[in-house]
Amino acid sequence: MGGVREPNVIDLVTYDAATGEYALIMIEERPWTDSPEQLAQLSEKINNYAMFALDEGLLRAYPQSAGHPVRIQLDCTGVPTPRAQEYLDLTTGRLGDYRIRFVVNLLG
Repeated sequence: MGGVREPNVIDLVTYDAATGEYALIMIEERPWTDSPEQLAQLSEKINNYAMFALDEGLLRAYPQSAGHPVRIQLDCTGVPTPRAQEYLDLTTGRLGDYRIRFVVNLLG
């Protein structure tokens, strides 16, 4: 199943030939509510994805990813609330310090 509600699961890993990036994709199917539980799960999921990329989990699972840039992508069906967006903006900056690009992809 995966999704943000399961922070210890890597939902999807793909190679984006257009950008040359390995994309670690997480999915949030629930509407944004700013509930403490949802924001905590999102934070834990992003941290786990970052550790997967930085601690060579990605390289071990996908040896062909060596030398490629990494993108963490949040796929969601609705626009994040202002509070969630503020957290996502901070995340973008922090991950950028590690040369990991973070993007939010609105589905549908």
